[in-house]
Amino acid sequence: PYSKHFHVVTSLPNVYFNKIGEGKYALKKLNLEDENISQYGAADFEHLSWKQILDGYSCTECGRCTANCPANLTGKKLSPREIIVNIRKRTEDKAPLILAKVDEQNEMMQKTLVHNYISDEELWACTTCMACVYECPVTIEHVDSIVEMRRNLVLTESNFPSELNAVFKNLETNGTPWAFNAQDRANWAEGLNIKTMAEDPNAEYLFWVGCAGSFDARYQKVSKAFATLLQKANVDFRILGVEEQCNGDTARRLGNEYLAQMMMQSNVETLNNYGVKKIVTACPHCFNSLKNEYPQFGGKFEVVHHSELISELINQGKLELKNEEVKNKVTYHDSCYLGRYNNIFEAPRNSLEHINGLELIEMSRSKDKGLCCGAGGGRMFLEETEGTRINVYRAEEALKTNADTIASACPFCMTMLSDGIKTLDKTEEVQVKDIAEIVLENLKQ
Repeated sequence: PYSKHFHVVTSLPNVYFNKIGEGKYALKKLNLEDENISQYGAADFEHLSWKQILDGYSCTECGRCTANCPANLTGKKLSPREIIVNIRKRTEDKAPLILAKVDEQNEMMQKTLVHNYISDEELWACTTCMACVYECPVTIEHVDSIVEMRRNLVLTESNFPSELNAVFKNLETNGTPWAFNAQDRANWAEGLNIKTMAEDPNAEYLFWVGCAGSFDARYQKVSKAFATLLQKANVDFRILGVEEQCNGDTARRLGNEYLAQMMMQSNVETLNNYGVKKIVTACPHCFNSLKNEYPQFGGKFEVVHHSELISELINQGKLELKNEEVKNKVTYHDSCYLGRYNNIFEAPRNSLEHINGLELIEMSRSKDKGLCCGAGGGRMFLEETEGTRINVYRAEEALKTNADTIASACPFCMTMLSDGIKTLDKTEEVQVKDIAEIVLENLKQ
């Protein structure tokens, strides 16, 4: 009865106990204050939740998860199916020994799920894009288990790729994954006459700019474009300026829960002190954290993505678009953290479809089937040496549409797709632009 066909029995309760509702993909908060806890994350099967073990016994081994995994599609060793199957194998191998009270020195008892059954390389290859979870017919939650094992590597073993040393240090000292001075966070806004919360906290929206929007030279242009749209639509907004720091998504997905919680708690304190109620951001990673994970730390806000607000302002007539027809073929790339994580597929498309003459062309993989750019789960800051680079693979899919412009609504996606287009030597043929930039270019003067 405990063969792989056991899923006939276990799949129904696994579906029943599936997470549902808004924010269902939020990561579990670790209790870091209990001094009696010595193991953080999962090194072995007994550190996983009962639901994660049930996932292992519910797997039908159909392979849909692996067939849609961007890492696997591009030649990496990661197979979401094998992750789940190996959780089951380890449980089957070790659980009877625990029940029989076999000596800890037993060879099988000395092994662990991480390292002996699942390699570090597999765990670090994951982009946390949720394609595997979306495709699973029995609602297995692969990403939760992968992050739980990453937490063990980082928090318990201090074992992680060398590139992350600088990332964690920068987050801790500068409040950003890059080596920028935190005091320069609001430099992008010079000359735009944007007030900070410290100057006047009475505004409808707080514009959460994010690290890329504050420091990345390319995405600063998006911050300026979106701020200009808000001003033209007479939306009352403020920024935090130097008081803003990373939302914690990067550290959390990389397994550094301690650092993530430190930043999240600090941000919640800042936001609550100002009495912030509504937040708008152009970064899906900031959006997902602020909306779905900050409530774990006492931060309950109404959070909207900039593509949603832009679409709403166009529909309300507060942003008027040009009447003259444009000749532009555009393909839109769905951000995983905006799309699959938060079910926002139509708002960015609605904004583009309002532009007279703009032809919106869908890629072969789009909406909930969209392929990751390769940057999620902290992969933005890790080298990709095995197989084809995911961003190049995705850029090739975009080029097949023969579009003039690739539209994006995420700073990481923009960086990855721009780099992919550059690698393919197609920068003369196609541009990568944010939704805000495209709308601003087509705004009635």
